[in-house]
Amino acid sequence: MPGLKPLSERWGKPVLNKDGEKIYLDQMTMKELDERVKKNDIVFVPIASTEAHGPFAPLGEDTLIGVSIAERVAYDTGVTVAPPIQYGSHPSHHYGMKGTIPVKASTLVEYVSDVARWLSNAGFKKIILWNSHGQEYVLPIAKDVAIIEKEAHALILVTSWWKWAQDLLRKAGSGEEIAPGVRLETAFIHADEVETSVTWYVAPDLIDEETLRKEGDWGVFRVLPGKYVNAAGNVFIDKPFNWYDVSHAPEFYYYSKGTVGWAKLADPKKGEVIVEKVIERVKEFVEWLHKTYPPGQVPRTWINFEDLYYHKPEKWAEPFERKREP
Repeated sequence: MPGLKPLSERWGKPVLNKDGEKIYLDQMTMKELDERVKKNDIVFVPIASTEAHGPFAPLGEDTLIGVSIAERVAYDTGVTVAPPIQYGSHPSHHYGMKGTIPVKASTLVEYVSDVARWLSNAGFKKIILWNSHGQEYVLPIAKDVAIIEKEAHALILVTSWWKWAQDLLRKAGSGEEIAPGVRLETAFIHADEVETSVTWYVAPDLIDEETLRKEGDWGVFRVLPGKYVNAAGNVFIDKPFNWYDVSHAPEFYYYSKGTVGWAKLADPKKGEVIVEKVIERVKEFVEWLHKTYPPGQVPRTWINFEDLYYHKPEKWAEPFERKREP
C-alpha cells in the first residue's frame, strides 16, 4: 500500500543489482527465482561465524566481510547471493569466548550440504561456498557430502575471500607496498591488523576507533615457532603446518580481549586495497564461469550409483532348497 515503509532497515528493503534486479535469494518471489536461474544460475553462499573480534569490532565481522564482497560481485555480474550462514565451525582454541557461538564441524557439514542440495534443486547449478571464517578445512567435506550422499547435480566450489588476495597478504612484514603508500606490517591472523582493516572498509560504522586505538595492542602467543606454522589463510606456502593443523593457545586464556596481534595498526585504506582486489578477481572468474557454462549447462561432477558395479543385481538366485513344515 502507498506510504507503507519496511519495519526493518536491514531486512525489509530490496537490494538490487545494476540492472534493477534483486541480489538476495530470500527477497525473491518464486517467479523471480525462475527468471533468475534462466538468466544466471550462479549462487554465492556466504558461510561465516558469530564470534569475538575484540572490544572494537562487531561479533558478525566475518559475515559482514563475506556478504559485502559477494554483494558487490553480484551487483555487477548478476549472480545471486543466498542468505548467509552466520554460525560456523571453530577450531579448539576459539572455544569459550563471549559472543563466539561455535557449531560442531559435523553439524556444519550437514547444514551446508543440505543447503547446496536444495539450491541445486532450485536451479542453481554453479554453487560457490563463499567462506569468510577460519573453517576452510570443513567445507570441502560438505561439498563432497552434497554430491555423494545428497545427489546434488551441480558444480560446487569452495573458496575463501582471502584466497583471492594471497599475493598481497604475503607482503606483510616485508616492507613491500600493496599499493602506493600502503603496507601491511603484520601477517594476517584473527581480529588483527588485516581483518580489522577489511572490516573498517566494508562496515566503517561498526568499528569503534577510539577503543581500537586504546586496546588494539595484544601480541601473539605461540606453541611452535612461526617459521613452522602458517598464518591465517595459509598464504605462506613454504611452511609445513597449516594454521589449523596445530592446537594453538586458547583465546580464553591468552587473548581475553578477543583480538590477536596488533589490531591498532588497522587502517581502512589497507582494507580497501585488499577488498577491491578481491572483488576485481572474483568478478573476472564469475564472468568466465558464466560464459563457459551458460545457465542450465553444468559439467558432470556426480556419479549415478546405479551405474556402479557393486549395485544390487537386477536378478538374483532363489534359495537352493525350500522346505515347508510337514
